[in-house]
Amino acid sequence: MKVLIATFTFPPNKDGVSESASAMARAFHARGWEVEIATEPTLPPRQEKSWEGIGIREFSISGSPHTRYPFRGETGAYREFLLAGAWDVLIFHAYTWPTYLAIPLLDEIPGKKVLVSHGYGALVWVPSRRFPFGFASLLDSLFRSFLMLGWLRKFDRVVYLSPRRDLGAFFDHALACLLRHRGIRVIPNGIDPVTRGHRDAFRQFIGVTPGEIVFLCVANYSRRKDQGYAARAFRRAAIPKSVLVFIGSEFNESYRGFRAADAPWESASPPGRIVWLEKQDRVTTLNALAGCDVFILSASVEAHPIALLEAMREEKPWIARKAGCIAEMAGGLCVNSEKAMALAMRKLAGDSGQRTELGRKGALAMKRENTLAGYADSYCDLLEELVPLNDQEKS
Repeated sequence: MKVLIATFTFPPNKDGVSESASAMARAFHARGWEVEIATEPTLPPRQEKSWEGIGIREFSISGSPHTRYPFRGETGAYREFLLAGAWDVLIFHAYTWPTYLAIPLLDEIPGKKVLVSHGYGALVWVPSRRFPFGFASLLDSLFRSFLMLGWLRKFDRVVYLSPRRDLGAFFDHALACLLRHRGIRVIPNGIDPVTRGHRDAFRQFIGVTPGEIVFLCVANYSRRKDQGYAARAFRRAAIPKSVLVFIGSEFNESYRGFRAADAPWESASPPGRIVWLEKQDRVTTLNALAGCDVFILSASVEAHPIALLEAMREEKPWIARKAGCIAEMAGGLCVNSEKAMALAMRKLAGDSGQRTELGRKGALAMKRENTLAGYADSYCDLLEELVPLNDQEKS
């Protein structure tokens, strides 16, 4: 069987989509299937256009499906690549250029097609300070949701991270059910249950003193991840001998806005301190997860966050805003306001027994429901469902 995995990012980049795509690629390859990856270039550039024996085709494409910022770059080359291929199954990850550029060609591309959703918050308004205050993006998303009703059936299987169907991160699942799509499947995210960090290394790195409690938030600085929400809740909690650590990809415009908004709080010298970090390597991030006492997720839009799963693996309790399917996840406290997050911070800071109990429950749930091996096996079963073994032998 020949399989194409089209994903906008692939190792060595590290994020939820990348890890998911690499896990399925490894699993398919291990079963003897011929696997090819279509993705974007990396920085620094790849030395070889292969990964663990799997071929990689790179396309330099930027932009978005939004009409104000259209896709540009090697779009024609990518379309020609899809039309010239001869794959038995094509898997498209997330609503980015690999998927959107393929949609007009689906009827012309042979092979079974699979859409893997990583969340679709089309109806979620993310406010912006600039005119038109985020409403243009919302209207564009609504328009694309209407178009989705026309092309969703062109996929033989559509995979979602949760059984949830709502007007938030799983609005696309609701649309698929509205269409009575017969290929709906639910496969939640999975992570490696073994990879762990070193607790003391990170606490020494940020200068944690004995008795300090560490809250950690790992997410790219952005309006959707909304680190300002967590910072305000932390200041409101005013917990003596506490630290809130943010780890983001880089200090960008969003970070500068969050930092500026926090400056008056910082100058007033309230209890607790905030540490802002960027460009930390994977080892440091793993050490941070192992070294924190409570994990924080302040994002307004999420689906089934990998970051929470990684905190659960380290037996860390978490506090998160209610988004996506987070309320269904074990091992933490879901909140609806900054006040509630502040109260949850105080509660867990003062109750080591509850921290331990929540961390234990989260770890057990992760190992039971969200291992990378289970995730990969589910996709292998999906492929064999699409192309039965007897058909594979004939080809």
